[in-house]
This record gives sequence, C-alpha cells and structure tokens, in this order.
Amino acid sequence: MKDDTSKARMDYLMTSTGSVFNKTDYQALSDQIEVHKYLINQSIPWTITWDDAAFSWLENVYLPIMQVIKKWEVRDAFAHKTLAQLFFDVSNHWYYLLEKHPRISADYAAMDYAATYGKGLGKLFSKLQRPNKVA
Repeated sequence: MKDDTSKARMDYLMTSTGSVFNKTDYQALSDQIEVHKYLINQSIPWTITWDDAAFSWLENVYLPIMQVIKKWEVRDAFAHKTLAQLFFDVSNHWYYLLEKHPRISADYAAMDYAATYGKGLGKLFSKLQRPNKVA
C-alpha cells in the first residue's frame, strides 16, 4: 500500500510541476512538503493531510518561486543550473531568509539569491531590482 501511495504522490507532483523535476527529485520534493505540512500544522488547531499540504506547497511555495526564477535576470545569473536545481537553491535561501524575516517574499528571495550568488548580467540586474528593505 505504501508503494502505491508513494507512486501516486510522485505522479501527482511530476504532473503538477510539468517537466521541471524528474523522478530523482521526488524525495527532495516530498521532504519539502513534509516541512511545509509541519509548519502549517504548527499554526492551526487541526492536522492537514499530506495531500492538502502538497496542494498548499504548490500554490504557496512552488508557483511563487517558479514565477520569479523564470525571469531572465535570475535564469541568466545561473545559466549552468537546471530549473530544478535553481528551484531547490532559491527555496532553501527563502527558508533561511524567512527565519530572520517572516514576511519575506519569494520574489525577494530569488532576486537576493541571484544578486548574492549569481554571475554576469543576471547578478547585476538582480542587484538593481532587489528592494533595499526586506519587509
């Protein structure tokens, strides 16, 4: 039963995220959703399901990050990385920033990541577009 559930979850994530990730990314995606589920459950008086957490993760983590990393400034700053690699990097950076600034946006996190760790014109334009104030 567990294998059927894992396969169904993997199929759902692969379908919902298009061709950004592959099967080798499933464990990292699943781990992100578990953390997302844990954080949500800390702030509400009931427990959400993995499926509800996956939907919330898609809407509140995946889509906001993907919107900004598809901007040319961010992509150009990391031309050697796949979208999946860049997603995980920006996601980790956002999580780190959220610990210090709970209201930080995915847009800021991606621009900050590109401005801090990127290369070339993408890094320069990300620095110029990054707001001076965090929140």
